[in-house]
Amino acid sequence: MKNILPILVSGVLFLPIFIFSQSAEDKTVQAGLTFNAGANFLSPSSNKIETDGGGSILSIGLNLHSALKSSQNLAVATGIEFDFGNNSYKPNSSGAATYTYIDYLQDDVILTNAEAANEDDYETMQLVSRKVSTTKLTIPLMLLFRTNFIGDFRYFGKFGIRNSFLLSHNITDDGFATTLGIPNGTNLSTSLMRSPGEMFLYNGSIGLSAGAEWNFVGSTCLVLEAGYFYGITPFFLNRKDTNKTMYNIGTEFVMPPTRNYYSASARQNQLIFKLSILF
Repeated sequence: MKNILPILVSGVLFLPIFIFSQSAEDKTVQAGLTFNAGANFLSPSSNKIETDGGGSILSIGLNLHSALKSSQNLAVATGIEFDFGNNSYKPNSSGAATYTYIDYLQDDVILTNAEAANEDDYETMQLVSRKVSTTKLTIPLMLLFRTNFIGDFRYFGKFGIRNSFLLSHNITDDGFATTLGIPNGTNLSTSLMRSPGEMFLYNGSIGLSAGAEWNFVGSTCLVLEAGYFYGITPFFLNRKDTNKTMYNIGTEFVMPPTRNYYSASARQNQLIFKLSILF
């Protein structure tokens, strides 16, 4: 967050210079700060996991509206946003055979199938719930359809895609300590866990939004909108078997028990409210 703020402040300082040549009454380019808040909704595409409540998203960034061919009614809306989001999910609780386990090191690294096979000193958890927190760089690209000003207001609708690129993530797990798949009654909670490759690096979502623009002083406008975006790419990465981290234990009586590894599978939908100040 400390590295992001100087970038945004610099952008705001140069925006008035960039759009200075535009007429206040007939401006073709508007740019300024934007703030987002809303909810994330995971949509599992596998019976291995289920959602554990809704997630959230907070964003800050720069917003840009540029008229197409000097039209006041059709424009392109884009910008750059830093998204801070989270989602929670848990293993499907339909039966004992679906209990999920993970192996991890005390230095906050979740082990893959291959790593656990070559590691002697690690801990095992029966996973009850997981929270994934992410930081993403988002570049929206949308068509903007708007009315002429009616007094100090004009109204608009948008349609397009949000392109989000993963910058970092951490995982918080809750569960029970286990030995050979048998819980020993000790509650566990790990935070700031790392699992490289667990998340899909790109998330795309298409959606619609609508809102109103208020020209409240000079050429400065306050813009409020609400939109819903449907995820079209996987939220989690479907990894190779050797790189998977979550597993079920087989029901046959063998020691050590067989492990059936799997990857979480879901898409992310978002409800987003956006407040922008455009110059």
